[in-house]
Amino acid sequence: MKRIPLVLASAAFVGATAGVAVAQAEMDTDGDGMFSFNEMLAAFPTLTEETFISIDANADGTVDEAELLAAQESGLVPATEG
Repeated sequence: MKRIPLVLASAAFVGATAGVAVAQAEMDTDGDGMFSFNEMLAAFPTLTEETFISIDANADGTVDEAELLAAQESGLVPATEG
């Protein structure tokens, strides 16, 4: 009996992460695997440059997937949906 909930939970997690991946792919309009300020602004219209800079943990001028996920987990930007 315990395996069924685990299987269902695993399927829900996979479905949720797949939706996030699709949404992130749609955000990455130039296909470089990174999110520029303008790409993020299109997805999060209330994003400020100051918040973008704080999300860009390695200060390379773009946000990668790990930085975006960290920002979503910390509440700096809402979670994306597929």
